[in-house]
Amino acid sequence: MSRFAWLILSVGLTAGVVGCGDSDTGGTGGSAGTGGSAGTGGSAGTGGSAGTGGSTATVSGTTYSAALVGESSVLPGATVSVLGGDSTTSGADGSFSLEAPVGTTMFLTTAPGAWGELETADVPAEGADAAEPEVIPDGLVAAIGEALMQTIDPGKGIVAIEFDANVAVGGESADLGSNYGFAFVFDEVGDPELGNELAAGADPIVFFINVDLTSDVMASASAAGGGACPLEFPSVTFPSQAKVFTFIEATCP
Repeated sequence: MSRFAWLILSVGLTAGVVGCGDSDTGGTGGSAGTGGSAGTGGSAGTGGSAGTGGSTATVSGTTYSAALVGESSVLPGATVSVLGGDSTTSGADGSFSLEAPVGTTMFLTTAPGAWGELETADVPAEGADAAEPEVIPDGLVAAIGEALMQTIDPGKGIVAIEFDANVAVGGESADLGSNYGFAFVFDEVGDPELGNELAAGADPIVFFINVDLTSDVMASASAAGGGACPLEFPSVTFPSQAKVFTFIEATCP
């Protein structure tokens, strides 16, 4: 599960946010939950996120809440689930455990007073025990809107397309086939600016804000010199859900 997106935000926003660190789970990526996410309202279709067959494995870890100032904090009471499937609630220490389909699976994490996180990951047959899903407090999302002088609608979704930081050179771009309000990136000094094309030396992520609720956002990514960049999970249909960040990774050659 990618955590560096929140480290990126700490550079561009006065409020600042520090993620909970690298949360590579040995192939599970994010874990997450359904459950009502503080006024999320109805959610869009799940898309095709289920794993393979009837085989399952145990995915466990700790839930976090991104912080406006300082490091992310452990979050008890978050709902963690396989999208459209089993769910659980994190304990007083933020710990959780649930059964997930082996293979490519979507995980959703939600909590009151926060935007949820939707991640896609490959769950290995042996399971994983170090997942660190993270929700984003309402105050942080409001700070993003203030920094950009834009309104962010909690009745719609946010989609983030992340490029490989080791490969991105600037000039890469992303787009959605579904309707959205605006997109933003970071410039070379870490300030947010409207647009969907990466700047050279900037953090390699494009955020699409106020995305219409849909079972398929039809995400695409392009290399700096032209040509398509495949998504990490090309067979997955990525949804947009109300008050949820949907994360999608692109792998440019």
